[in-house]
Amino acid sequence: MINFAWPWFACLLPLPLLIYWFVKPRKTQHVVIDAPTLPYFVNNASGNKSRHFLTKILLVVSWLLIVVSLTRPQWLDTPVVQTFPSRDLLLAIDISQSMQIKDMSIEGQVADRLNMVKSYLQSFIKQRQGDRIGVILFTDHAYLMTPLTQDWQTTGLLLNEINAGLAGQFTATGEAITLAVKKILHDSMQNKTLILLSDGKDNVNTIKPLDAAALAKASGLKIYTIGIGADSSEANAEDELNETELEDIARITGGQYFRALSEQDLSEIYQQINLVEPLSLKTIKYQPHKELVEWFLYSLLLVIGMLLWILRND
Repeated sequence: MINFAWPWFACLLPLPLLIYWFVKPRKTQHVVIDAPTLPYFVNNASGNKSRHFLTKILLVVSWLLIVVSLTRPQWLDTPVVQTFPSRDLLLAIDISQSMQIKDMSIEGQVADRLNMVKSYLQSFIKQRQGDRIGVILFTDHAYLMTPLTQDWQTTGLLLNEINAGLAGQFTATGEAITLAVKKILHDSMQNKTLILLSDGKDNVNTIKPLDAAALAKASGLKIYTIGIGADSSEANAEDELNETELEDIARITGGQYFRALSEQDLSEIYQQINLVEPLSLKTIKYQPHKELVEWFLYSLLLVIGMLLWILRND
């Protein structure tokens, strides 16, 4: 089946006729030549009528080929329908100053909380091909870093650039949950799931985390909370992991609370979440096509070559 991707270019087809009808040629004076050899030239010209007729035909064909090429002809194959399992996941990552505390481990080496999260998420995102992942960052305020997308490469690059304390020192957990609720209301998420990674110390009073959790429950958003931090802080008591608040958020929304001290812990946690959260079957329908414009362009070059040959030998 032939399809034209840009059919509006077909409007150019009558352009030569319009020019012929409406653009009047300039009037010229004819000079009569009295020469004995004139009948020879007249007879010779009349012998080339067939060649001139062929030239006109080739000009018409070349114009048709130009217009058809502009319409971008395509050959449409049989439509293909693919169904594959996928999930829609929102990740909310705490980037407050307390995430700089070095009480985590990466491959047995001491690391700060945020770098441990970033290190694992880089590999986690690459394994989620087919899933849509959106990322929310929160500190003094919550920000949408990436909307739900399957572009894991760009998401990974952006994750690599974030630093703890870059946009503030505090932790607006409630605002992050509220932003996630707002996001799912504007997106057709099938499984409304938020994975919140934080040390749990909400110290911004704009929106209380438990109030935001109640709003999330009313919106059908399930929250899995992951506590990032050791039992005791190397800095001060204010930076210690607050598990109680994270447990309450998960309980209110029907999710689950997990504790992570290393990349291995995070890997096991996500495996558990995968077992709990069902996969949605997504269907993609597309129609393969092949561009035909090159064949019309080749034909146009052939016609132009014939025209040049005729004009050269005329």
